[in-house]
Amino acid sequence: MSNMSAPTLVLISGFARAGKDTLATGILEWARRPSRKTNFADYLKDAANDYLLSLNLEGNFHDERFKVLHRDFLVAAGKLARSLDVDIFAKNLANFCPIRMSPDDLAPETVVCSDLRYANEVAVCQDTLHDLGWRVRTIYVATAGIGPANQEELDSICEIREKHAFDLELTFAPNSRNTIMQEGRYIAKSWRL
Repeated sequence: MSNMSAPTLVLISGFARAGKDTLATGILEWARRPSRKTNFADYLKDAANDYLLSLNLEGNFHDERFKVLHRDFLVAAGKLARSLDVDIFAKNLANFCPIRMSPDDLAPETVVCSDLRYANEVAVCQDTLHDLGWRVRTIYVATAGIGPANQEELDSICEIREKHAFDLELTFAPNSRNTIMQEGRYIAKSWRL
């Protein structure tokens, strides 16, 4: 199998509101192989939803409005999980990539993750997926005028940039949704996703 036809995990990093999810949507829109989007934080949100369910409470951390209202809980739970195993979210995502969701579903050959936040996440995904024949591609997204949401975001993004050379770095003008989508479509085509 040539490297261009290998199953691919695309990791997208950048500050909040820089266009990462929009780029991911563009990539998935034009991906020609079985594709799926999943993020490192999805596993945390699933666990938080299980917590609510176990207490017979209503809510869904995958719902943006609910998540924003209860972000402190997610942050605290994420810190706890990472203090017990710094690689836990990266391991979950990397192990998900080659898995079918159901017997009738094709295993994804392209997985797009739009919340790369820590340097160890790249290394864990590369180490885990390399032996399975996957390639890991990385993209850094910036939008003019968009800075870090907080000091932790700045520090973590700076650490990734110091330790890892991105395959692609993109900078967009403000309010460039269509341009970002088009770039995602171009990436899907040129990377043969």
